[in-house]
Amino acid sequence: MGVCGRARLYLSRNKGKSGILLALLVVIGTLVLLCVSIGNAADTSLAVLRERLGGYFLVKNDMQNGGYQYVNDQMVQDILECGDIKAYNGMDIRYFYVENLELVPGRFTGEGDKKAKLTRVLGNTDTSLNEYFVLEYYALKEGRHITPEDQCKALVSEEFAERNQLSIGDTFTVRLDDERVPEEIKGGITSHEMEIVGIFCIEAALGAQSSDAAECDIEENFIFTDTEFIRSACEDYGYRMDTFAEGAAFFVKDPKNLNRVVENVQGLSDYNWEEYVITKNNKTYESSAAPLERLSGIVRMMVYVIAAISAVMLSLILFLWMRDRVHEIGVYLSIGKKRTEILGQHIAENLMVAALSFALAFGICMAVSGAVEQTVGAAFFAEKEEQEEKPWERRDVETEEIPALVRIGVLEILEVAGIGGMIILISTGISSGVVLRMKPKEVLSLMS
Repeated sequence: MGVCGRARLYLSRNKGKSGILLALLVVIGTLVLLCVSIGNAADTSLAVLRERLGGYFLVKNDMQNGGYQYVNDQMVQDILECGDIKAYNGMDIRYFYVENLELVPGRFTGEGDKKAKLTRVLGNTDTSLNEYFVLEYYALKEGRHITPEDQCKALVSEEFAERNQLSIGDTFTVRLDDERVPEEIKGGITSHEMEIVGIFCIEAALGAQSSDAAECDIEENFIFTDTEFIRSACEDYGYRMDTFAEGAAFFVKDPKNLNRVVENVQGLSDYNWEEYVITKNNKTYESSAAPLERLSGIVRMMVYVIAAISAVMLSLILFLWMRDRVHEIGVYLSIGKKRTEILGQHIAENLMVAALSFALAFGICMAVSGAVEQTVGAAFFAEKEEQEEKPWERRDVETEEIPALVRIGVLEILEVAGIGGMIILISTGISSGVVLRMKPKEVLSLMS
């Protein structure tokens, strides 16, 4: 009879011990499979977050310290060529009069000053990448964002649109602020037409909202537009610019590499970086990823602890049972069976039980996965009380939806099978090796 035949025969004749071993391995298999599946799901969710919530850094002229060099088109292209950057947004701010429209009233309205018609226009390569929208201070309510292909498009607030009875597709005219320009240039400043392609709402205002604030500082009066509009309108001043007065934000593919990408950028020798300020921001990713990273670390540690404890427990149990098998081992040795063949039988016995226990553990995990996912999700993704005071930061600490935390696939099955096989081999080797290392005479003396 072969090794597997003897293993099956032994298990069938020792149902009590086989049942105890099966129950122990089912518990071990269930715990390890749940931990491995949760850990792998957390790692996968982290990878998704890195793609979806990529961090960014802002490069801007250091005007406060006397820097006079601005971010221009060539600099943007050089930074993009550093690699690992998936998008950018160049930014400008200019002030325009909206003479035929009504702004949310501020200080100048009460004073009867013409600045009551002056508002802030924010130029962008891509408005969806503007910090106001990235950090969810503002949210797009209707229409679409402005893209790099747009020209003379506008994104206005819902208050501005309602006050002037404007909607998507409507147009209005604006004119550059000419208060501080020479007289010979004023005659060249003309009106420019803008088309509304989107309407935004303010989720959390950052600026002044009182009646003492200037109209151009009231956020409901802000108008977002494309870079081409800003540049074409500034030709009224007599020049064509290729710079971004407010700098440019660069979004990295993987926020974990943000520091490395910034170091590469600062390594560009064509620029005097002392005249620029680089501000890094991957808070959204770090806050959203923190629960997943904590969860991944905990469950990985649990796998190691469970595996170690299981190997010790299984070794002790098998070692105690080995005392009842001394006679069997002695007989095998006396008839010429090799030690490796005897060890192979013991391993085969335990692997057969392990295979059945793994199938049962898989069924248990599938049955309880929903409850485990709810419990773990509630523990690791519950909003903290302090975030209630800052509703615009809620996305920083929670994902749009809790990711699947118990995902049992082929990878998890193979990983747990490997861990289980390792535990079986170690435990069986330790317990059986104590007896198999003895010489036949020593085994016979134990039998007597």
